[in-house]
Amino acid sequence: MQNWIHSMVSDVMKVGVIQTSLNAEAAWEHSENVGGDWKQSVRISAVEENRAVKEIRQYLSSLNNSDNKPDIILLPELAVPLGFQKRLENIASSMQSIIIAGFDYRIIDDAPNSTVRNEALVIIPRKLRGKKISSKLEVKRVGKTHPSAGEHTKFSEMSVVFQSSPTVWLFESNELGSFGVAVCYDFMDLDRIVMYRGKVQTLFILAFNRDITSFDHIAEAIARMVFCNVVVCNCGHYGGSLAVCPYREPFERTIYRHSGMGLPNAQLVQLPIASMLSHQSGSPAAGKRFKSLPAGFVVPATLVTEVVPIAPSKLSEDS
Repeated sequence: MQNWIHSMVSDVMKVGVIQTSLNAEAAWEHSENVGGDWKQSVRISAVEENRAVKEIRQYLSSLNNSDNKPDIILLPELAVPLGFQKRLENIASSMQSIIIAGFDYRIIDDAPNSTVRNEALVIIPRKLRGKKISSKLEVKRVGKTHPSAGEHTKFSEMSVVFQSSPTVWLFESNELGSFGVAVCYDFMDLDRIVMYRGKVQTLFILAFNRDITSFDHIAEAIARMVFCNVVVCNCGHYGGSLAVCPYREPFERTIYRHSGMGLPNAQLVQLPIASMLSHQSGSPAAGKRFKSLPAGFVVPATLVTEVVPIAPSKLSEDS
């Protein structure tokens, strides 16, 4: 664990979860409806872009005017039009909040084939809570590694290449502990989840996901096995944003859940950081509030795989 964080990390992290109501059927035109222009079919339509920007501004203003300012603000996968990046950077600076936002597909112009990337942008301002954390505003691109089945089908039909990003991102902060960021389908990547175990206090997932109940179950399982806070920010068209923590008491574990389709929403939630880090490190100072650490979390056992071939029995051969 990151021992240098212990003395500085905050008791809680305040997270603003924004659900926009972007509808995929309205936002992205089929290529035949735009004269076969594949670039137009992977960009949010003008009407939906204007509506998305209006919603984003409304909810960011709401969070900015609240008594508790968020440390981190989440926006779902594919929710933000590409042209809104500079405005979002300015908002991150003025609010002194880290913004983690899913942006519309980015066309890779210098690729040899028709190619797109699905990315989240992590916008890190110079100041957080009035304290300077960087010499300048920084923007990190967290690319999606695995396209969903729907994305794969859509792009295959259009002869468009989905450019995979194989990087697993880990962000470390003196105040907010360590957190990971992943985009939608990558939430189901077991190799990625194993890499986060013992390294993060919070895992953020930006999603545009119809199967919300599956993500609910996965979030609760990962909260226990990786032993961290898990926050899913899903599109409000489907609903299903969620924040869970591996508290001991069942009624405490679901910190936030917003269910119901067609319900755009913004909510500020608080996640434990200092006590989570302390408990992950095996310190008794965290008390009994959390569940026990999962098997192998502190001292992983050396496991050996034995392969046992099963031969047909003599009885089955005779019969």
